[in-house]
Amino acid sequence: MEDYHLELNDVDEFIPELANKFGSDFSEHLGEFQLQIPESKGDGMIKGINFPNGIGLYTYHCKLKTDLSLCISQPFIKPIRFIYCVRGQVQSHFKNSEDQTNIADHQFLIAAPRDNETHSLIFNKSKDTVICYLEIDRLKFQQYFSFDPHDLEPVFYKIFSDIKALNRISETGSFSLKTADAIKEIRNCELTGFPRINFIGAKALEVLSYMLARFKKEKQRFESDNIKQSDRKAIETAVEYIDTHIAQTGTVSDLAMIAGINTNKLQEGFQIIYGKTVNEYIRDVRLTKSLNMLSAGNKNVSEVVYELGLSSRSYFSKIFKAKYGVSPRKILSKKQTPQELKK
Repeated sequence: MEDYHLELNDVDEFIPELANKFGSDFSEHLGEFQLQIPESKGDGMIKGINFPNGIGLYTYHCKLKTDLSLCISQPFIKPIRFIYCVRGQVQSHFKNSEDQTNIADHQFLIAAPRDNETHSLIFNKSKDTVICYLEIDRLKFQQYFSFDPHDLEPVFYKIFSDIKALNRISETGSFSLKTADAIKEIRNCELTGFPRINFIGAKALEVLSYMLARFKKEKQRFESDNIKQSDRKAIETAVEYIDTHIAQTGTVSDLAMIAGINTNKLQEGFQIIYGKTVNEYIRDVRLTKSLNMLSAGNKNVSEVVYELGLSSRSYFSKIFKAKYGVSPRKILSKKQTPQELKK
């Protein structure tokens, strides 16, 4: 395993320091840093940006040639990290703890080291790994509150009030479909310049909001921990099929057969992981894809309906307007962007 110890005095030092350890270059534009993983280490990209409200957003998409440990020390900052594993797996370890916490696909970890304690993120070789995490400077974040932190609900006060890092935090669970969708929008954002910075800043807050809402609801450990690994893999197979074959998804029974799981377990798994039925998940994927196609302005409504595998244009218009507040035809006439529409 290759170990890299990063002692950071400022939040913007992470990617430059990591690039220095790798012996490679990095780029920066409007505060957003990007590091292409050198070929000698593997393949992929790490991005990071820190906002004035104390929230930093980091995304990793990498496939490494060796096991890699990033040991992070921040003497002057008392951070808390909300880490989301979109694909693959990552391990978390604190210097003074014997325990190592693993998170895999669709799981999250809330991690905060004690004062003067290092926090390591460990990546396994040859695994296609995608993680996204929010790193929050709790002191700076509190300064942006328009209220007394003591007014926070107890479950949140415990997380954000410890600005001296007296306590270690390590809480795991599964994240929701809304969180996954927001992360996907961040990763797929094609905006450039100042609009991009504003967009991902807003999305970072959105991800945090979804995360906190789910954490409050589930408290400590979510039901998804009770899903067998084989069933989880089957559900992931179904999700991948839906995303890539939206026009040929068929019935829930058809999807269950493709995934190699019975219909009841497939429905139960979707409810636990995504908080939705299989058909509700399919509907949301179709609506997201339709919004992107209509906003591009290259296809009319009938063509979009056909590509989504729907037979009723009127049904499509009904569910589209219910979600976005306007008809599909109006999108074509105004060519609003997905971001403008969601606002």
